[in-house]
Amino acid sequence: MTSITILKLNPLGQETWRYPGRLVEQHTDRLIVEAFFDRQDMEFFGMPLLRGDRFIETYFCDRWYNIFEIHDRQQDTLRGWYCNVATPARLEGSFISYMDLALDLLVFPDGKQLVLDEDEFARLEIDDDTRARALDALAALQSSFTEKFAA
Repeated sequence: MTSITILKLNPLGQETWRYPGRLVEQHTDRLIVEAFFDRQDMEFFGMPLLRGDRFIETYFCDRWYNIFEIHDRQQDTLRGWYCNVATPARLEGSFISYMDLALDLLVFPDGKQLVLDEDEFARLEIDDDTRARALDALAALQSSFTEKFAA
């Protein structure tokens, strides 16, 4: 596995978070990375996030979101999914970057969905096309998870 650095950018293109990962798979339309939660233990809308939890992160080159599958650090059991509405990912050398567009979707193992940061998204200074793409991406994510749990 290849070491890689993930860069989260704000809509102004400024770096807001950087962390290491390992490139697990590379396809023409997506990159799959393994990373480990590197912040203090916290409760996040009823989902525990603990330092060392394993994240399998899928970055799409042609979709306006990324999906983080969260696994418990001890038993490796699935905790859920955290999805960022964001610009398509860019791979440059050993860096993956994306511009975060504030909207997030948290999905629990039972299929319950929670949309986060709608107020922050409403305040973003972005053009109408970007705003429409972000809302379409959120709807696509919601539909995808709804279908996953309906099956």
